[in-house]
Amino acid sequence: MIRIVSALALAGTVAALSGALSWAQTPADTVKARQELMGQLWPNYYRDISQVARGNSTDIAVVATKAAGAVDALKKFATLFPPGTGRDAVPTTRTKPDAWTDRAAFDKANNDLIAATAAIGDAAKSGNLEAVKAAWPKVAETCGACHGGAKKAGGKFRFEE
Repeated sequence: MIRIVSALALAGTVAALSGALSWAQTPADTVKARQELMGQLWPNYYRDISQVARGNSTDIAVVATKAAGAVDALKKFATLFPPGTGRDAVPTTRTKPDAWTDRAAFDKANNDLIAATAAIGDAAKSGNLEAVKAAWPKVAETCGACHGGAKKAGGKFRFEE
């Protein structure tokens, strides 16, 4: 019995360490992960939310689902800015140094987007289509607060393309 417990404990430790080691990424891998995540926010989540908010669809159930997915993605996104992943290490990143030098403002901006996205999801859960429509401008405003809109635009935390 003791051998079985010891073997299971050893296996659990090895598995845990293997998972931790898989998170050890190069700065370029981290930048790629955050660029991919950001690139997926519109097509995977916000496009469908906007269709309802703009009156092109009345399927508010999709808003609740997509908002929850976006919130989860944004929480992960916040973890993808460790020190050493700026332009000095990865020239292809468009993230400005302000993301690290003014980290409190950067975190606040991300948290504001999480809150606005959660609010539109909550409006959808209530079944109130007008509340969903009313919440959309805040989501759009908080998105633009960091990067100013289209890819060519710069912004507080993003260099122009």
